[in-house]
Amino acid sequence: MARKPVTDMSAWPSLTLEGNLIAPAMVASIDRRQASEQTEEDYRIRKGLTIREEISTAFRVGQSHFDAFAKLQNPSVEATRRFVRAFLAETFGFDDLTPADGVISFLAGGRVPIVVVPPSEERLDRRSPTLSTDRSRSPAFALQDYLNDSDDVLWGLVTNGAVLRLMRDNASLTRPAHIEADLVAIFTNEDAASFAVLWSLIHRTRFGIAGTPVTDCALERWREAGSREGEAARDRLAAQVETALKVLGSGFLEANPELAARLKSGEVNLIEWFNELLRLVYRLIFLMVAEDRDLLHPPIEEDDQQRAKKLAARKLYAEGYSLAALRAQAVRAATWDKHHDRYEGIKVVFRGLARGQEALGLPALGGLFNADQLPHLETARLRNRAFMQAVYRLAWLSDRTGMVPVNWRAMETEELGSVYESLLELQPQLGDDGRTLLFASEAAEQRGNQRKTTGSYYTPDSLVQLLLDSTLDPVLDEREAQAADPAEELLKLTVIDPACGSGHFLLAAARRIATRVARHRAGGIPSASDFRHALREVACRCLYGVDRNPMAVELTKVALWIEALEPGRPLAFFDAQIRCGDSLIGVFDRAMLREGLPDEAYKALTGDDRELSRRYARLNREQRDRAKGHPLLFRNWSPPEVLAERDHKLKEIAQDDLTSVEAKARGFYAMRSSDDWQRLKTASDLYISANFYMAAFFTPKAGGAANTDAMPLTEHVWQAAGGQAPAEHLRQGAMLTSQKVGAFHWFIEFPEIMERDGGFDVVIGNPPWERIKLQEQEFFAARSPAIASAPNKVERQKLIDALEKADPESADGRLWRDFVFTKRTAEAASEFARSSGRYPLTGRGDVNTYALFTELFSRLAGAHGRAGIIVPSGIATDATTATFFSSLVDQRRLVSLHDFQTGLGFFDRIGHARFKFALVTLAAPGTGPTKAAFSFFSRTIEEFADTRRHFDLSPSEIATINPNTRTAPVT
Repeated sequence: MARKPVTDMSAWPSLTLEGNLIAPAMVASIDRRQASEQTEEDYRIRKGLTIREEISTAFRVGQSHFDAFAKLQNPSVEATRRFVRAFLAETFGFDDLTPADGVISFLAGGRVPIVVVPPSEERLDRRSPTLSTDRSRSPAFALQDYLNDSDDVLWGLVTNGAVLRLMRDNASLTRPAHIEADLVAIFTNEDAASFAVLWSLIHRTRFGIAGTPVTDCALERWREAGSREGEAARDRLAAQVETALKVLGSGFLEANPELAARLKSGEVNLIEWFNELLRLVYRLIFLMVAEDRDLLHPPIEEDDQQRAKKLAARKLYAEGYSLAALRAQAVRAATWDKHHDRYEGIKVVFRGLARGQEALGLPALGGLFNADQLPHLETARLRNRAFMQAVYRLAWLSDRTGMVPVNWRAMETEELGSVYESLLELQPQLGDDGRTLLFASEAAEQRGNQRKTTGSYYTPDSLVQLLLDSTLDPVLDEREAQAADPAEELLKLTVIDPACGSGHFLLAAARRIATRVARHRAGGIPSASDFRHALREVACRCLYGVDRNPMAVELTKVALWIEALEPGRPLAFFDAQIRCGDSLIGVFDRAMLREGLPDEAYKALTGDDRELSRRYARLNREQRDRAKGHPLLFRNWSPPEVLAERDHKLKEIAQDDLTSVEAKARGFYAMRSSDDWQRLKTASDLYISANFYMAAFFTPKAGGAANTDAMPLTEHVWQAAGGQAPAEHLRQGAMLTSQKVGAFHWFIEFPEIMERDGGFDVVIGNPPWERIKLQEQEFFAARSPAIASAPNKVERQKLIDALEKADPESADGRLWRDFVFTKRTAEAASEFARSSGRYPLTGRGDVNTYALFTELFSRLAGAHGRAGIIVPSGIATDATTATFFSSLVDQRRLVSLHDFQTGLGFFDRIGHARFKFALVTLAAPGTGPTKAAFSFFSRTIEEFADTRRHFDLSPSEIATINPNTRTAPVT
């Protein structure tokens, strides 16, 4: 296969681009003066001169200043500041510099902070004696801290006279983002090319005019334009990840005929095998990120007696086994051969990372690299042709100028969310020959439908940060103010996203918490290693997530492992915190079990016998009535303290080494195997199975089946909770039904938080917005395009009816069973929402998941917690949610509601201005403000920042405006 040449990225030898401050492709456009705002007028160049002439003149002026400064012997801080002031003013147009206080030396126009230290402080990332008068600081971290904390600045400069760095407000302290210029190299080597780019980037005009919003500047617009380019690149990467999966899958099938045969016969489950492929790709991505960020190997101390041996081991790894070496080789067609050695080599790395491998300097990470993660692929063979093509697809991207390496070092972990969104669409199928992996529904229009069926839309980071401002920060402020040890108090916080997707909200929250923890511990501005250590602790102790999609759960854990990777420490055990299940379906608390099954659980649904359903409802009602006034029924239930205490001890286990990580895993599974946990699990499953009864899981409801053991009833639930085992067919049916619908029983999944603490400190997320009612076109879009594209409902129904008559073992027969199952599940879920008591305020009408999630979020927040959610604005304006919204207002729970429109950067795939959504922040009952904050119709973050859009309303004012509905006063 012919491949395009690799682009040369060394056009600016004296510049270093770290992170995604401005995309390299955008910098190249700026260098070619093809970006916006690059006319002579934009740079305020004197009349009669061109930009090229101005840059040439500036180079000589700057070189003159630098040469004079370089002649000084050990220049002081003051001498360096005098040089920097004159250098910036006469070379880059900074004619409005004023002295500043504290760590900031100068401010330009009140909006560009500049930190200056002497050249003796060679590294901008190392502790600065100049700035560390009251607490430890490095120059770069001092500027970053200032930029992050101040709303009046966005971009800044830091320099020691020898190097100069451009920086921006940046939430991530583990992955700095900057553009650094080596002034010594530029002026000593006459590197005019690097200087031209530097001048174009940091000329005073690039930072905007004093008195205007800090976001109103060329640098910010260039960054946004580069981000849009980056989004396009991520879309291409998502497509290449899909290609890599197909290549790997087909390669394994071709090289392992026995495996292919077992998959075709169904002996090996296709979905489970496909999940192994995903884990393999996650491993490769993890390794590329860890290598590029230099986090794979633990640091080697200078006085380590084994230093030479360890360095040799790392050299062996880098040259013979690393992903970096494989990525470099993958661009050569000669490496795509028929041999099997390269995959065998990476398996050596995998085994080394599972338990440690001294010969390669590999630490014992466990987790993602445990042997049980790839039961079929770890022992399989794979030709270099398939493996190297997959590596190539993951490591290189094509742009207008050729092939460029994927910048895994700088890629935000949240950006994997775009990959997550594409992976949700993939439905693996075997080709007719049984040796090819295919994905169903690859047409663009079907992709759109599949996205809709998953309810998945990736949340822009700007919205995530806004929601954290109102939801997380107030909780952090309160805890810090009340604590004797703020760092430890912050680490006791619990933060959950009940529909966590790829972990975007969790990662963003973790960074904010870790920043504060690291600052408290460092007594000032922390180092990158301080922050990374704090981030790992936050991930291990504070973060929780639930998602119904197992691939999303896998990706969230991988994202946390990547983000919280600390050299020398294993991958943490996250199974106890990141759980797979449907947050909306399941038993919420013990009160649901004690109330017993509602009669509506036996409402006849698709495939049920109506007379039998009425009979079971009557029996169930009689059992509940008999139980009234008989508390002895509940005396054998395990008290809440038992599981809460076990859960607490489990969370207290440190995860500093692989032994402790494995001990925590054993403790987690031991708790779930205990009698106390299993009894409540069986009772909860019985409760759910009555709602979601599936004929295939139980004794068929035939005419003569009148005995009370044919279906779960209230007494079965109560007896199971007390330790009395139900009939085996009921237990099996309940377990299988629970698995099939993904039931999630909150009070036993997180026993300490739910039963002892009363809820989470912070609940945050952007859950799916979808109707529970089955949408036939969406269901068949990925399974039978012919049915989905039928010209009208009548014709579509004819095609559906034909499925029922098909051979049960044929593809159409199986599709019919899937359709009936899915339809029935949707009907049962709707009835569960309306009648189970979990959603008394939103479980009504044509139920939509966004309303249910909003009520769930409000219930999950503890007595002093907050909840923040992104949902359609109808939560505050629609008739079906009016009761819920008015309750939030009356109970003084509503903190804020900020309404936006899609398009212009927010959920663009939904369409411009087609949909209205809101950021809603809730407090615990009685703890919210006396007046809630509102804004409406914002289309961009800039429009939201306009204070004229914001207003406050009290409950009485809302009632006065809308006395009947008590909904928000905007439609």
